[in-house]
Amino acid sequence: MTPRHPFRAVAVTLVVAALVTAGLGCGTAQLVAPAGRNVRIMRADAPASVHVERTVWFYSWGAKPISDNTTREDIEKYNLREVRMDVYQKWYEMLINPITSIVSIQRRTLIVEGNP
Repeated sequence: MTPRHPFRAVAVTLVVAALVTAGLGCGTAQLVAPAGRNVRIMRADAPASVHVERTVWFYSWGAKPISDNTTREDIEKYNLREVRMDVYQKWYEMLINPITSIVSIQRRTLIVEGNP
């Protein structure tokens, strides 16, 4: 017995595979201070005077960074003495990642907060 709409079955399978693949990506960031800097890690509830959000791109489904995935430049640029970070996906990244995952590209938002 052959399916009535074989193209439809293939299309549904590809869409489901793309959505599942997007959820499998890692995309980790590293909390790194410049060499010789005395930087402390802030508590999650402590007030921060500096807030930086930037996009970090990865390939191999998040295994390898394309752009800088560390806090080093932000700590240096804003002369931070205490810092915290977070990495997450914004709602539109959740829509973009299933499409870019087809070619193994993932996107995350890195937030760096701190005080000089």
